[in-house]
Amino acid sequence: MIQNTIHNLTLEQIKFLNRGPTYVPPCQLHILSKSSFTLAQLVTKEMVPLRRHLNKLFGKYTVDLSRKMNFEEEIQLAFNESFLGPLPTVLEHRAFYEKQIIQSIRHHLNKDRLILRRTADDKNTYYLGQLDELQQKSNEYIENSNSYEFIGIINEINTEEKYLKEVIQSIDTGLEKLYQRKLINKDYQMKFSISKKTNVKLPYVYFLPRKDQEDNLLVEPRFSSYRRSPIFALASYLEEILCPLYENHSQSTTFLNSGDFMQKLDYYCTQQQFLLKPTTNFATFKIHNLHMNVSHSSLLRALGTFLVSPL
Repeated sequence: MIQNTIHNLTLEQIKFLNRGPTYVPPCQLHILSKSSFTLAQLVTKEMVPLRRHLNKLFGKYTVDLSRKMNFEEEIQLAFNESFLGPLPTVLEHRAFYEKQIIQSIRHHLNKDRLILRRTADDKNTYYLGQLDELQQKSNEYIENSNSYEFIGIINEINTEEKYLKEVIQSIDTGLEKLYQRKLINKDYQMKFSISKKTNVKLPYVYFLPRKDQEDNLLVEPRFSSYRRSPIFALASYLEEILCPLYENHSQSTTFLNSGDFMQKLDYYCTQQQFLLKPTTNFATFKIHNLHMNVSHSSLLRALGTFLVSPL
């Protein structure tokens, strides 16, 4: 854990946090069942996302109905056996203990206006710092970045639902224009239309902290899940088309791992004569904040050039 502020956490709490964001306290589902929900109700609730994922998976492949039903029954049985059984005493004591640790950490964070977040480098590390400082850094990032455009403030008059409705209308209007110009057929218009969907939600941006080489606090933006975003279906469709196309054209200049690099270097040395010389230099470039330095319009122009005349 990176500690960037004075705090009142105990050694016991710090030791728990040093396990990192990837650590999941065991058996907390059983502890929750001690409250207003029964364990069976909680297990049923946790099974819903798995059922949804299975339905999507079965929709992609031709599966016999009886096999599908048997598989779902076996999954449900295995799920129940895993979670509905009684806890051993040792595990139950550990679960209660770790629940109390988590609650005490939350109390200290709220009391002292501290923030605990995983670091932006995606390592198994927490950052502990002042909430006000991170909020200030986040606001400065938004104000100084060319990647974001101010649209408006969400309040009682200009609600999130109002902005969402405007986005939905804009997308459906664009699809209607494409259909009228016969650039897409009716099936695609209906597939990507979102006016009748009820689970659509605007994603939000949040910031993760990181330290630079001089130990200064920096922040990096992240977006919440796009799965309920208005553009998720359209973006997923475009990704399915564009990613294989790009990967096919970039294979010769992309290294997947060290073994792939050695194979391509060997080809470069043996098949293309006189290109590798004693004076050849190898260099590594790291581009910082690429998304801030390349505008959306520039990306669209580059994509158009690639689709029309790829290298």
